[in-house]
Amino acid sequence: MASQHASHHYTPLRNRMLALAAMVQAARLVQSIARKGIGDEVELTCAIDSILAVPGKEHLHAGHLYPEPRQLRTGLILLQRLLSGEVVGADMKETRELMTYCSDLVSLERKLAHDKKMLARLGEGVARIRKQRDYFGSMHDNVIAAVAGLYGETISTLTPRIIVHGKPEHLSQGSNTNKVRALLFAGIRAAHLWRVHGGNRLYLLLRRRKLGREVRLLLFEADRA
Repeated sequence: MASQHASHHYTPLRNRMLALAAMVQAARLVQSIARKGIGDEVELTCAIDSILAVPGKEHLHAGHLYPEPRQLRTGLILLQRLLSGEVVGADMKETRELMTYCSDLVSLERKLAHDKKMLARLGEGVARIRKQRDYFGSMHDNVIAAVAGLYGETISTLTPRIIVHGKPEHLSQGSNTNKVRALLFAGIRAAHLWRVHGGNRLYLLLRRRKLGREVRLLLFEADRA
């Protein structure tokens, strides 16, 4: 029986762009929660599910983590603007902050990849939380808190730590803190997909036009879905 998300549909370029879109979307949600205290629940659900997804027997590809391109529509739009050098927030400061979050996620994922003990702890923790998700649902407070707790015990102990900027009245709320940590975890997951399919900073700098064409195609597909 054919795989639901056949890997031949996911070229290395497509995997890289969907991974980048997912990372940008997660980082933008972090900004929204930290600055405004709100975040899109559909996009947050997509982020949680990407952490808890079961890759299956095939080589990891974007279809495992993000089954439908429209789930990443916001990230694709933001990525298209970033590749064009546009401002994606209220001002350039907010845009630079978004790019810093993404850069930090990529750096942390590279460091995590060399820590076999931590990777094992993450695998065990994700398997445990997956059972909670199957019972309660992705957006249940217990599930988000469990994902945030696992991130706090593992990835957040790596350096450099990601410093989230926002309003204290939002960041002091436990539910918002949990969502931010869960989103950073999802960003790390996306950074892993980006790296294993050949993504790197030099490629991003040198191939902007080609990357932009792929993003436009993915947006077209997302809008048709």
